[in-house]
Amino acid sequence: MKTLLRCILASAPLCIAAPLGAQKQHRAVSMVTTPPPSMSSEAQLAFDELSPRFAAEIEQIKGWFRERPVLYYNFGFVNEPVTAGRVFWPIHGFDAKGNPVAMRGQRPIFSTIPGLGDYSGIWRLTYVVTADHAQPNELRDIASVETFVRRKRAALHETTLTLNLPIVARGSHMAGDTTSGMLGWYQGRDVQFFDFGPASVSPAPMWRFANGKEATGEPKLVVEQNSIVDSIPVVPAYPDLWDISVVQVDSSYAPNSLKSATAVQRSGLVIEPHNSIRNLPITMVDGVRVQRVASPLRAFADLRSPFPPAPTRPQ
Repeated sequence: MKTLLRCILASAPLCIAAPLGAQKQHRAVSMVTTPPPSMSSEAQLAFDELSPRFAAEIEQIKGWFRERPVLYYNFGFVNEPVTAGRVFWPIHGFDAKGNPVAMRGQRPIFSTIPGLGDYSGIWRLTYVVTADHAQPNELRDIASVETFVRRKRAALHETTLTLNLPIVARGSHMAGDTTSGMLGWYQGRDVQFFDFGPASVSPAPMWRFANGKEATGEPKLVVEQNSIVDSIPVVPAYPDLWDISVVQVDSSYAPNSLKSATAVQRSGLVIEPHNSIRNLPITMVDGVRVQRVASPLRAFADLRSPFPPAPTRPQ
């Protein structure tokens, strides 16, 4: 009996060590870095514009919403027609409530970047369900995701969620905000983005004011006049994209005499379409921070687990 007990006790560590050893070996394999895939010259040029040497403070701009002051950030022009890019997020699977079970530290993978024609800053979320077939950040580009799916090591779970995740030069920060940027992947390379949660792909109207035109034909903006909107982020999907029209005024106009869309429409002033769409998420109304619903990338980040729940293997 003592001999049998000694055998059991001696073999127990081996039973435990084997899986742990296998896990360590798997992790060691996944830690081997492979060169990122090659990019087109156009994509390389756009990516170079996101390097830390172009890091900047994202400006905060004043506006009006029905005579109430608002503040918004300027993430630049959006090409027309507006299209949502694809953002892939590898996860272990879903819990009993249908919530994603994230991989510890896994970054999202973006399909495009600023400077390319299909970039808008708005993304449709796709989960990549890997169960226990992938280690965090083993998947860093869409080609590797497609390979996993083709080999039946992962399955795509499409969603109807569209998220505002503007990509910026690495090291950029938002004025008046201590929120750190998040990191993602594009073609196996680091990109930085900010997460503003669910957003609509349909632009809402914004009015800016001008006094004539510049030599280039662009409106000569009245810089003292705040922009005017008639929507604010109350419930998702938020109106973060804005279709800008220009209100023409003369030198007798006192800036900020008009503070609402209704006042503009009743003014009798000439309103010209500017054919300009911008990504301008509103973050403050009446001096109070807007409470936005977090995207799954943030909402479930604190629920990360190093091991997948069971079962989560793709069917």
